[in-house]
Amino acid sequence: MVYFISGLGADERVFQFLDLTKVEHRFIKWNEPQKNEDLSSYCRKLTEQIDLKQEIILIGVSFGGIIAQEISKLITCKKVIIISSVKSIAEFSWQLKLASKLQLHKIAPVWFLRLSNKLTADYYFGTESKAESKLLHQIIKDTDPKFLVWAIHQIMNWKNQDYPENLIHIHGSSDKIFPIKFIKDAIVLPKSGHFMIVNRFKEIEQLIFELL
Repeated sequence: MVYFISGLGADERVFQFLDLTKVEHRFIKWNEPQKNEDLSSYCRKLTEQIDLKQEIILIGVSFGGIIAQEISKLITCKKVIIISSVKSIAEFSWQLKLASKLQLHKIAPVWFLRLSNKLTADYYFGTESKAESKLLHQIIKDTDPKFLVWAIHQIMNWKNQDYPENLIHIHGSSDKIFPIKFIKDAIVLPKSGHFMIVNRFKEIEQLIFELL
């Protein structure tokens, strides 16, 4: 069984262009995190959506890639595939490392975080059409503010040091959120940004089925 995990606040809409008819799959649904809940505890609850009696492959996009790695620490997985994500804080840009060190996200109120998303999303995600922009902004609009704050805190305080041998990283050469120059050991898609799960879906779909 292949389990897909979307990005921060997103859902299965980001996978809608992939032809998944050839593979048995499910989409992991986000739960509402409890106040001060840590990442490991949250991921343990997500494993309730996984059939542990079957062979498990996790595919996570962006924040979903971080979640996939944390889940793989709790259960046995045949493969973990992360897309437009990072394997540790070492792969953060210097700006993200500084923001993490200073814990700047704690200063910013929710309305500011959401406004920043709305104003800069198309640039940082690399949307290439009005339809993609509309999809991205609808996802941002639908994101629960409490989940947004919780997830950003988890990203900024992620302490992962290493990753499993069965992990495969797919990354875009033009990703502005996680720049490629900081990414190690990845399959690189040229001229592709952070939203490539949508606008490079054919290449990613082909890669996924080759890797499976």
